[in-house]
Formats: sequence, structure tokens, C-alpha cells
Amino acid sequence: MTPPLPLDEIRLFDGKSHKAALWWLAILYRRPKFLDQTLKSLRLVRALRAAAILYLHGLPYAAVFSIALRVATNSLTYTGWNWHVVLDIAVGIAFGMAVGIAVGIAVGIAFGIAFGIAVGMAGGIAGGILVGIAVGMAGGIADGIAFGMAVGICGLRAYYFLAHPFFVWPKARGRLYPFHPAAWDDLCGVPFRGLDQLLVAFAELHPGRGEAEIERLLTSYPSQRMEAIRARLILLARASKRIADLPGLEDIAARMPRGAGTLLEQAQQVAGSLGEIVTIQARLNTAQRAMLREPLAEILVKEIESFRHRIAGFKEPLASEFSAAALEWRRIAMRQLDEARSILTRKPVGQPFRAGDPVNREGEAFVYRDAVIGRLDQQVTLATGCPGIVLYARRRMGKSTLLANLDGFLPAPVVTRVISMQDATAFTSLPHFAGRISDGESNDLLSLSQYLSRKNEQLKAAGKRLLLALDEYENIDVKIGEKVFPKDLLAVIRESIQQHRQIIWLFAGSHQITELKNAEWTSYLVSARTIEIPPFSLDETRLLLTDPLKHSPLFAKAGERPRFAPEIWGTGGIERIHAEAGGWPHLLQLIAETLVDFLNNAGAAAVTPELMELALDEATVSGQNVLYQLMRGECSAPGEWEYLSAFRGVEEQEAPGEVAIRDSVLRRQLVLPSGGKWRLRVPLMARWLRLRG
Repeated sequence: MTPPLPLDEIRLFDGKSHKAALWWLAILYRRPKFLDQTLKSLRLVRALRAAAILYLHGLPYAAVFSIALRVATNSLTYTGWNWHVVLDIAVGIAFGMAVGIAVGIAVGIAFGIAFGIAVGMAGGIAGGILVGIAVGMAGGIADGIAFGMAVGICGLRAYYFLAHPFFVWPKARGRLYPFHPAAWDDLCGVPFRGLDQLLVAFAELHPGRGEAEIERLLTSYPSQRMEAIRARLILLARASKRIADLPGLEDIAARMPRGAGTLLEQAQQVAGSLGEIVTIQARLNTAQRAMLREPLAEILVKEIESFRHRIAGFKEPLASEFSAAALEWRRIAMRQLDEARSILTRKPVGQPFRAGDPVNREGEAFVYRDAVIGRLDQQVTLATGCPGIVLYARRRMGKSTLLANLDGFLPAPVVTRVISMQDATAFTSLPHFAGRISDGESNDLLSLSQYLSRKNEQLKAAGKRLLLALDEYENIDVKIGEKVFPKDLLAVIRESIQQHRQIIWLFAGSHQITELKNAEWTSYLVSARTIEIPPFSLDETRLLLTDPLKHSPLFAKAGERPRFAPEIWGTGGIERIHAEAGGWPHLLQLIAETLVDFLNNAGAAAVTPELMELALDEATVSGQNVLYQLMRGECSAPGEWEYLSAFRGVEEQEAPGEVAIRDSVLRRQLVLPSGGKWRLRVPLMARWLRLRG
């Protein structure tokens, strides 16, 4: 807003100044805060002078208006109407405005125009009522009441309601919003019902200006705030209806208004539901396998339908607007469901198998190791406390997968915490290790010991136990050799094992404890029980290949989980796969993953002997790194690799003469006796030797 003249340059008896004064009086009437800021920028004397000049410029208009109405009323008394009532209403309006302006300016200099106008109008109302009573005693009580009511109407701007229906009935006229009183007058004290529809219509014509206007009403117009909130909710719902992808609902949820009251609380419930939909959609977007996309798409459709049912009882405009939007979201979700189903039609086999990092049982093939977890259960629930556990398994035998999926398989009072000793935040230094164990409560051996004692008492009081698993614990031995950890760390652990019966220490690794060279581990863990993870049994392999998602929580509500008919793997296919991998979990996943890819690429309904051979050859390529590590990378005895590599040309050979080689290849579970000779235990490893070793 640019005034014709600065406030302190307005003079009396000057045409240009009079025009500017009227402009400033209009600003005082409709935008008092602007005048307030201007007055505060002036020195007090100049502000008082400017305020007085403004009042004098406006006073004649109020006087002329009152006199004209009095003359007109006196000339119309012959009609029989009580025109004195009309006069008192009009004069009351003029009086309220004049008093409001005068007191508003005066008080506003000290306290702010907005506050001043409120005081001025309140004074006008009170004065109008008092004068009205006096007039009523002399000329009619009805006249006095009318005069007092007029001042109240002026203070609340209630006379605007005569024009308001024109803007919103029979439909909202968005192009006319700039002329609505709420758009240019900041002091309308009563909310305009239907203003939300007018704001929506205006915002749809002019999105930028409309959003800015709604924000202005929200932040600086208390009486119209709820109308602005409704307008914003309508616009957000309609914006959500137009989105092309459901992740766009995240932005809608973030923009939902907050606050107290039923409508705003329900708006936040809607925002939470939108977040749930976005989360499911994100999982669907990251699911690359068609067999997982279909149930996720079904869950998404059901969540949207559930949202529509829940919102039906909400306040307007939430119920109608978001219900209509949800129909469009459902259309998007149904399209994705149809696409997932069509992919499954083209691809008869899904792909839950993954040879690599620890398996996530939610969406990847996982087998519950009943024998191993059963022994763990027995140990951690010993009445007298467990003396520690060494969980031993050869590399890629499923040790880390088992630890990552213990939740839900051990008794409820057992809390599981797994710390990988290949994580730099645990092995970099003793303070780092102590901090990881204690959640930052300790940084040396003394404070770590004290923390463990406190934790033990807390667990005892709660009736719980803590399974503290250190995966790849061999790295502690390496760090002791490098002087990063002191040997006294093992003494603290041994003391905790002996004294803290609610804490179960579990050391998981791919080396036997006797292989560790930098500390007397057997002495420190003399009482610890060793549990070895064996290769899969044939029954476990069959479960992996036919019901790989049996333990996935993803399908708890999604109906029938995906399964594989035994026939998919061909005649005797499950037994062949188990034998080729030697029951090695990682290699089973590798072969199954390769076979599924081959089935899908070939469009075949089942594995044929030819397809099996092609997949096994391909597995030696995709599994190059792990096969190299298992066969050659772990060779430690002189001549060990030379002995193993000799299987490249023969299926069997004599046992090695050197004891070190003999012990190493047996410990690594690479060979089996066969008719007085030895052969490789895993045929896939023999194939790798021939093709790539």
C-alpha cells in the first residue's frame, strides 16, 4: 500500500492533504495495523499532531451524515413509521465510527491501533447505549435501544452481512472475493458463514493469491480463522485428488493444519492415515519382485477403503472432500494391483531368494532353524542364568541371518540386542566399544562394569533377560592384538558372565575359539556353552524352496502367502539342489535365486535338467566372490590350496599327509570321506574349481 502523502505531511485546509487524510482514515477503518506501524515510526509529538489532523478531516463527514439523516427522518414522520428508530441506528453507526476513530488513534499511539480500535469501538458501544437510554427516557425507550444496537453493529461490522449472501449464493463467486469485506477490512468481528467456499473458488481461479489470502486469515484474522481452515482443508483434499502418484500424499499430510478442536484433531487423524498410505506405497515401490508387489498392492487398496469408511463420520469438509479424493487414490492403487497381477501372469514364479547380506524374513526366503533356536532358548532361560554362549558357524552358514531374526522366536521376557564387531562404532577404541554396549553411558572398563551391574538389577526387577550378542566377535581378538583393546576387557566380560545372571553374553563367529591367538579365550569363556550352526537338513531345504515366506509378518493380514509347488523345481529338483549346495544356506539361496531368474526369463513352468545345468554354471559366476572366499580365501596351512585345487581334475583323492592341512579342511567342512578317499563335500564348489577356480 502506497499512501498519497506520508502521514506527517498532511495539513489542514489543503485539497491534496484532505484526499490523503481520507485515504489514511480508510486505512484506519480497514487496516489499522498499517497505520499503527506508521504512527510508531513517528516521534510522539508528530504522531499526536497527525492523529488530531486525521480526526478533524473525518469529523465533518460524521456530522453531516447525522444531520442529513435527522432532517430526512423528520420529513418522513407522516408515513406512520417510527423513523426515529432508523435515525438512531444511523446516528449510532456514525457515532460509533467517530468515537472509534478518535479513541482508536489516541490509544493506538501508545498501545497499537488494533488495540485502540477495539477500545474505541467498545467506548462507542457503551456511549451509544448510555445516550440511547437517555434518549429513550425522553423520546422513547425503543429509540435508545436502537441507538445502542447501532453502535454494536458498527463495532462488529455486522452490516456487512447484508452484502455477504451476494458473494456466496447461489454459488460462490470467486472472482468477486477481492471486493468482499473480509478481503479489505481486518475488523469484521463475526465469522462469515460460507466464506470458505468463496476462498476456495478464489484460490482455484488464482492459486498463488488464494493461498496467500488463506494464510493471512489463518495467522492474523481470528474471527475468520475457522473459515480459512475449512478452505485449506478443501483445497488440500482436492489437491490430493489430483495427484498422479500416492507418495504425493506425504506433502498433503505435512500441510494439514494443526490445533485444538474436533475439526483440527480429525484433520491430524487424516494426516496420520495419509502417512500410512504413503508408507505402504513406499514399500510397494521398493518391492521389485512381482510376488511381493501383488499382496502389497492388495494391502494398499484395503487401507484406502478402510480410510473411506473411517472418515465417513468426520466433520465437514473432511468427510465429503477426502472421501471423494480417496476414490481417486483407490483407482491408482487398483491400477498398481492390476499391473502386479499381470506381471505374475507373465512370470509364473516370484523371486524371494537372495544370496548376500543377512536375510530379512519380511520379504525374503527364511527358514526357522528349530534345532539351533531351541538350544538357544534352553540356554537363555536357565533358571540359574546362562554362563555365556559361543555361537559357531562356518562363513555363510546363516549365523548373522539367525541373529537378525531372533525377535519373535525367543520367549517374550528375553530382549535381544545384536552388535556387529565389524561396525566401526564398536571396534575403533575401547570408549567406542563401551559406549555401544551401554548406549553411551560408559567409556571405560570401570564405568562399563558399573553399567552392567545397574542393567542387571533393572532387568531383574522387570523380570527380563538381555541377550547381548557380539557378531563377528573374532575382531575383538584382532583388536587386542593391535593394542586397541586391553586384555582386561575379557576380564570384565568374564566377571559379568559370572555375576550378572540376567545378562546373557553371546559370541557369534566363523572361527572356533581355539583359533583365536591374541588372548586366552578358552580361559575367559571356560564355562560358555558352544552352539554350532550346521548346514541345512533336507527338510529345511525343502521348506526354504516350497514355503520361503512362512515366517514373514508381511502376510499376516494379506491372505494366502506365496508358495512354490515342489514340481516347480523339477523331478527330484529339491534333492538335487540340496546336494549341489551341500546344505550350505548361502549356496542354496544362490542356486534357487538363479533358477527362478532362469525360469522367468525362459517363461518355463518348471525346472528341466537342461535348465538346472545352466543355472548351476551361472551360479559359479554370480557366486564367484563367496566361492573364492570359502575355497581359497580361508586357506591358512601351507599347501592347503594346492590340495584343494587338485579336485579340479579328480572327484576323489587321498587324504592329505600334513596334519595342518587335514585339520583345516575338515574344520572348514569342505571334504567328506568316500571309500577310503576324500572328496569335496559341496559339488557346486567342485564345479567352480573346474570352471573358474
